[in-house]
Amino acid sequence: MKVMRVDRRTCLVVTLLAGCVCLFTSCDRQVLVAGHVSDSQHRPLGHATVDLNGVKKETDENGCFYFGEVSGSSEMILRVAKVGHRQYQDSKALGTYIIVVTLVPEDSEQQSSAVWQRSMVGEMSKYKNCSE
Repeated sequence: MKVMRVDRRTCLVVTLLAGCVCLFTSCDRQVLVAGHVSDSQHRPLGHATVDLNGVKKETDENGCFYFGEVSGSSEMILRVAKVGHRQYQDSKALGTYIIVVTLVPEDSEQQSSAVWQRSMVGEMSKYKNCSE
């Protein structure tokens, strides 16, 4: 049985090549995110600004939003804002989510919040007409 020896230069080259994969192909993954924005009384908030990794959309009159195939590398950052309300911001690992965001009045002592639910891609089709 022959023992193979690997020198330090070989290890360095292999390590560098493995780390350079993203230089030649995109390491970003596509994510789907949809949901609703409402106020603390559970009324839909139309025309709220929803920002996902720098891509901005506005909710429709029913507070609905949809992001199809937004790119991200390791996490996604969601920001939701509307005049007169406290902004919501959070980040999660990349994935497909349905998110229900509740914005509280800006003078409230509470924080705006959201419920993130992982979802199957097929469940997203009912949101496709939202704010696209």
